[in-house]
Amino acid sequence: MKKFFSVLVLALVLALPSFALSVPSTHLVSGSWLTKNAKNVVIVDVSTPKVFAKGHIPGAVNIPKKLFFEGYFGSIKHLLDTPFQIEKLFRNAGINNNSTVIFVAHVKRSVRYTDMTRAFWSAWVYGMKNIAILDGGIEAWNGGLTTAMPMVKRGNFKATTNLNNSVKTWKNVYDALMNKSYQLVDAREMKHYIGKDKDPRLARHGHIPGAIKVSAYLFAKKDGKLFKLVSPAVAKAMVRKDGVPLNKPIITYCNTGHLATGTWFVLKFLVGVKNVGDYDASMFAYSRTSLPIAR
Repeated sequence: MKKFFSVLVLALVLALPSFALSVPSTHLVSGSWLTKNAKNVVIVDVSTPKVFAKGHIPGAVNIPKKLFFEGYFGSIKHLLDTPFQIEKLFRNAGINNNSTVIFVAHVKRSVRYTDMTRAFWSAWVYGMKNIAILDGGIEAWNGGLTTAMPMVKRGNFKATTNLNNSVKTWKNVYDALMNKSYQLVDAREMKHYIGKDKDPRLARHGHIPGAIKVSAYLFAKKDGKLFKLVSPAVAKAMVRKDGVPLNKPIITYCNTGHLATGTWFVLKFLVGVKNVGDYDASMFAYSRTSLPIAR
């Protein structure tokens, strides 16, 4: 009986997910952290293939950011990939269910960190939790770059499909309008918020009534030659100053759900909001409804 119990315990332990390396609770890693741990993680570079070919972190695999926008619903495009699309992307990149994954991109402007958060959000939604983004982007990498293409062994990543509360839907937006059950947060810059833009993707211009503007690009500040995210304390002070109620469920949105993942990331992991999600269809879809728009 004792031997049977020991074998059973060993089997249960082996069945549990095991991670080679745990990421910080902020899901941000520094250039020095990545230099130290590069061999124990999967580095996913979301640059275009052309940029990736010119030079990338040794061992990194390339999943261009546009591939995280392959979902669609009727005429609404640029949505979250389906679980089948995500599984294919990540398996081809050598990612397993127990992989530690670090998303990287070139961050030569403050807003470009959202290229990493879009990929991160897509992974988080489908069950990947031991993941992070590189604070400051590839420019924070302390080693040299290479043009050598990596040898990748196909992974076994399996997507979950519960989507958790990090995805907000049309129904959630409607509830926010009708009974104020959610706080809407607009992640775009001011010209979009007040409807002074000429973005051809939008049928109408302005913002969803009741939304508070919390532009994603404001969370990345110049630190020497890098654009790095602000500290949790500064992030919390910023959103409080903007009037965002932190004890209320929050919906972030932009035009196509890209910038909104930056504000989502900050609210969730730096500020600590438990119920916050990205309305992926964002203004691309909302502007095509008959619901009101504020300017």
